[in-house]
Amino acid sequence: MKNKINIAFLLVVHNNPEQLNLFLKQILMYPNSYIYIHVDAKYLNIIPKILKDERVMIAPKHFDIQWGDYTQIQVNNYLIQFASLQRYHDYYSLHSGADLLIRPMRELIDYLKDTNQYAYCECTELPSHWQYGGGFGRIALKWPQCFRRRLGRNSLMRYLRSIYGKLYGIGVIRGKKLPEQYLYFGGADWFTMRNDCAENVLKFAKKESEFESLFIDSLSGAEIYYVSIFEMTKGKCAIDDKNMLRYIDWKERGQVLSVGSPNTCTMEFVEDLERSGAFFARKFDMNVDSEIVEYFCKKTGVLS
Repeated sequence: MKNKINIAFLLVVHNNPEQLNLFLKQILMYPNSYIYIHVDAKYLNIIPKILKDERVMIAPKHFDIQWGDYTQIQVNNYLIQFASLQRYHDYYSLHSGADLLIRPMRELIDYLKDTNQYAYCECTELPSHWQYGGGFGRIALKWPQCFRRRLGRNSLMRYLRSIYGKLYGIGVIRGKKLPEQYLYFGGADWFTMRNDCAENVLKFAKKESEFESLFIDSLSGAEIYYVSIFEMTKGKCAIDDKNMLRYIDWKERGQVLSVGSPNTCTMEFVEDLERSGAFFARKFDMNVDSEIVEYFCKKTGVLS
């Protein structure tokens, strides 16, 4: 691999441009990093507030992204395709606008050079500990649009969604038969991947229409889609399936969480974050705790 590697950062954003710009500045500390941003169609008003730089590109197409919906897969594939048309990249790294670097970019680059994995992700073969038939129900069932959205903890629709999935889990509802020629894995839908992996994702999506169709009415199918493709296309390449390079906290810490959303990092997380060895973390919100945002921006050289 070349001494200097090009890395594409794919960002899916919808709010808080002031904090987003700090993340962009962290990334831009490395001269061979390029940033490709998708702004949700519902929040185009933030575009003028996003940092202007020749290495920061706003994707021209804007999806109306819904939580747990196929649009999450569509926008990710679109960003991969968009970035690949601009220039060659050795790696692609997918992030939300609520991420931050918690270690300097130079350490990430050194790590990628040293390890050179096909993909860095978190995944396990299905069926797993996931609800709804070990996770298979997410793609075997046709989930109505009313279920494919972020629902309140005490929402009636959330209870109905849970019942619907559990009926599949106990065999009352069968769902569609999943094609046997594919492998099915589940994991986080945030990842970093090598160029050959990114190329294979786009090729697989175009060629395997039967696989693609499983996800159109799926529930949070992105958490199955990408890691499954990684496993099916890796050949003899190595995947680091225990290290997605990111810290995401799901522990019970007394925070009032939105369903399906991790904890917001505050200063009480600093020890865990520093111990984790991760390069990124999510999620941060400077309106909740600006001190921790400042802490990691200073550590990475963005703020003095």
